[in-house]
Amino acid sequence: MVLNIGDAYAGEISGIPNMRRSSTTSGMAATPSTNYCAGEVWRPWKRKHISPACLYSWPMTSPRLLVIQHDLDDSLNELAAPLADAGLVIDTWCTFRSDAPPEPLGSFNGVLSLGALASATDEDSTPWIRGEIAVLEEALARRIPILGVCFGAQLLARAAGGRVYRSPVTEIGWFRVDMEPEAATDPVLGSLGLNLHVFQSHYDTFDLPAEATVLGRTGELTEAYRIDDRAWAVQFHIEANPSLVYSWLAVYKDAMVKAGVDIDELRRFTASNWREYRQASWDLATAFAGEVWAARD
Repeated sequence: MVLNIGDAYAGEISGIPNMRRSSTTSGMAATPSTNYCAGEVWRPWKRKHISPACLYSWPMTSPRLLVIQHDLDDSLNELAAPLADAGLVIDTWCTFRSDAPPEPLGSFNGVLSLGALASATDEDSTPWIRGEIAVLEEALARRIPILGVCFGAQLLARAAGGRVYRSPVTEIGWFRVDMEPEAATDPVLGSLGLNLHVFQSHYDTFDLPAEATVLGRTGELTEAYRIDDRAWAVQFHIEANPSLVYSWLAVYKDAMVKAGVDIDELRRFTASNWREYRQASWDLATAFAGEVWAARD
């Protein structure tokens, strides 16, 4: 199969593993090499930089990632680019438009559940919560890689048999997370290093089932964990970038002030920390994509 690449992307693609260039009347075409077609595994998440041409050259068997988005103003944000660069095909289930995912879970190779305004205990007033818990339970049972973010971390804890409840501490703004020694060798959350300042916005917390491994804390609150070897979660908004922070500041400023957030300090720290946080976001997303590829293989 030949995939045409427009003239705008008719540049050098010789750095793409197992790909070759050939001329067509419409510009450049990229076709898998004989070695790749013979079964050699291509793992694009290992590439630090991927050329624009590469976006048109993924194998047709690239893993599919189900992204579960719960609110219009909380999307993949900073996680989107590294996941796309890693070669994942991203499909989004918007729970505010449909109570069920677009296809059966068996169509996907990974699941990523994002944040939400809803509480993870609000299933009586939020119909899709029960459906999403069922999806996460199925993913755990089928050993499909999962990444939970904020609300997604809480709902994953529930799906695994844990409990979600009101947190004794409201975390809104930038907080330091200290990683546990077990995180150093974790294939996904080990990318976060010994500690980092993270962007938080949540009122609930959770207890984990016995088989879970806590990988990060802020005081007594669990901030990062792993379940078995295929599911990871972070309580903080690893997807946050300055655009998201400033947008939420405009929309939810009253709630932030009520929670005791120093707005000036929030602005200052966002402006000084965003590059470091972007790197942490990209590193984690790239590591998770690697697990999705490995599970598919």
